[in-house]
Amino acid sequence: MNFSSSQYGTASPDFPSIQRAIQDTFRSPRIVVQKIERIQGRLHEVYLVRLADGNALVLKCAPKHSIRTLRHEKHSLETERKTLETLRENYTQIPVPQVLKYKNDGGEFGSFLLTSYIPGRTLSELSPYLTVYERNTIDRTLGAYVRTLAALSATQFGMTHRVFAKRGGNSWREAFLALLESALRDAEDMLVTVPYESIRYYVGRHIHFLDEVTEPRLVALHVCDPRNVLVDEQTKQVTGLVGLSNVFWGDPLMSGGIAEGSDAFFEGFGERPMQTAGVQARQLIYTTYRATVQIVAHHYRPHSGIDELEARRSLTHALNNLAAM
Repeated sequence: MNFSSSQYGTASPDFPSIQRAIQDTFRSPRIVVQKIERIQGRLHEVYLVRLADGNALVLKCAPKHSIRTLRHEKHSLETERKTLETLRENYTQIPVPQVLKYKNDGGEFGSFLLTSYIPGRTLSELSPYLTVYERNTIDRTLGAYVRTLAALSATQFGMTHRVFAKRGGNSWREAFLALLESALRDAEDMLVTVPYESIRYYVGRHIHFLDEVTEPRLVALHVCDPRNVLVDEQTKQVTGLVGLSNVFWGDPLMSGGIAEGSDAFFEGFGERPMQTAGVQARQLIYTTYRATVQIVAHHYRPHSGIDELEARRSLTHALNNLAAM
């Protein structure tokens, strides 16, 4: 990844601790860290670690204890590790980082995930400078990647850490309701004003449509977020996908990119979802979930850049449409 100075945070990383973690990973005291750059992450503390031999690594650390996390974020580092390993094993054509080390024992500076470095600029940085043709090419590539991700199946539904521990759900209805309830409980904990009764009522009224989903597929909610897509500055081709910490197993219709996909995206994906009553209801239910999580996350972390008003408009629109069905 190639990050501009505007993305660097102001906090200084603990250089000796990171140096020891890198040397321990490669079991060699000869590995010398030359420079550490702080990257502004969505939730985690992320560092670009440049080595003296010219190579670079990415170190993602658990959030500080002072940062409040939502229930679904508690196992985000573990989720990202398992997702990256699964994709590297099954779909080598998808450009994701290689996991070099994962540590979850607290240790010197907490849990962390160390991965390989993928060169490129974030799509959010380059977007204003792309031609229509270049953007369509990127969208087409992302559509193909999302289709490939959605082809990966599991034996249970639910959050990744639970599925890999054989503690997932046997139905998508059960797993999704658990996700939604965890978001609503997060809202209740912070006394966030959202229409709890309406959310539960209208989702419940249409929840039977989720029974149309009978096979758990990989759902990466933020895979198409412009901050998670890396692009070559010269060729304008996608070089990597990062930020795969919010991944679970369920309905591929909920995958990142599907709700707001362009014509080029769906060319790469292969087809647009047929707008049956079931598909429309499921999409509105998923919009309700995403908007609720965004509203709650804004109250937990007010400086995270979330547009709360837009999330509330999206939530109201989804509930109104569910009510009209």
